[in-house]
Amino acid sequence: MDMPILLKTLALSVLGCAAANTATHYPQTATVGNQATAAETTVVHEVLGRSFGKEWTRYVKSSGHAPTFTVGHADLNGDAQPDLLVSLNDGRFGYCGSGGCAGYAILATPQGYAHKAIELAYFFEKTVVLRGAHKGMHDLLYDDARKVFVWDGTRYR
Repeated sequence: MDMPILLKTLALSVLGCAAANTATHYPQTATVGNQATAAETTVVHEVLGRSFGKEWTRYVKSSGHAPTFTVGHADLNGDAQPDLLVSLNDGRFGYCGSGGCAGYAILATPQGYAHKAIELAYFFEKTVVLRGAHKGMHDLLYDDARKVFVWDGTRYR
């Protein structure tokens, strides 16, 4: 499937979900342990591939596959569109530790998904999107931790 068709398919999928549920209720709990659809896999490979650059390319070349990951969905910015939450849980790629694995959010847009990922904290599997919001993004809580991560306009701190 070529990229314009893929983006249009993703946009229709995201917009269909938004139309079906225009009121998002918080807090939302997203289990980020699901297998991605083929379209989501393509998006994650492209977006994270751009983010990691040569490191991603070298890993794919040496291992014969892209790093493994799982996904979940939640509305981070209150636009009633489910954003894609990604746990990059391939220990061989090197982004897992005692605090979990590296997390990323890829925001849904009317055209499909954003071209750049938002880096999240390391976590194991659960992300809670809280009612509170700062600078257009909802606060986050990971797993059963007590620290609330707040969007500062550029990243979660």
